[in-house]
Amino acid sequence: MPAMRLPRSRGPAAVLFALMGLGGLGAWLESSGWMYVWFPSLLPPPLSSGVPTQLLKVRDGDTVVVRYGDLGLAVRLRGVDTAESVHPDATRNTAAGAEASAFAKSYLAGKSVRIEFEQRHGLIDLDLHDRALGWLWIEAGPPGPDGDELFNATLITKGYSRYETKYGISPRHHQQMQEAAARAP
Repeated sequence: MPAMRLPRSRGPAAVLFALMGLGGLGAWLESSGWMYVWFPSLLPPPLSSGVPTQLLKVRDGDTVVVRYGDLGLAVRLRGVDTAESVHPDATRNTAAGAEASAFAKSYLAGKSVRIEFEQRHGLIDLDLHDRALGWLWIEAGPPGPDGDELFNATLITKGYSRYETKYGISPRHHQQMQEAAARAP
């Protein structure tokens, strides 16, 4: 009886297929949560409200990207709804949206910010596009009588958005948002 031969590897192609298999395993380990059980040091820091963070990008008037650990986290600002400026369907983008986006980019440039997340059942609340929902605070510096500025309310006061209550109100910020709407042009 002849000896059984193992299939011969095909050099770089075999290595590529092996790495692809391991990549799929890694993706499953991460999505299932087992990777974090075995390697807890890989867990990103917990999301917490009110901690100063770095503003990485202003996507449009009502969406920003902030630093979360080593990642960028998209945050949809609560209580506002500016016109579209970066929608994938270009027909929905408007001049008013481009204006709101330009305002947000210039107003927030170089500012120190913090995010106050909306929570539901102890978890960070997400919108329909899986963006975290929150309130963007611009830090005014050392604690004092002026306090920090709520950028969500600034968007309303400057006329770039109306006070949006379609998805509910925040008991903590409802009065401030109503006052901003009263001051809006």
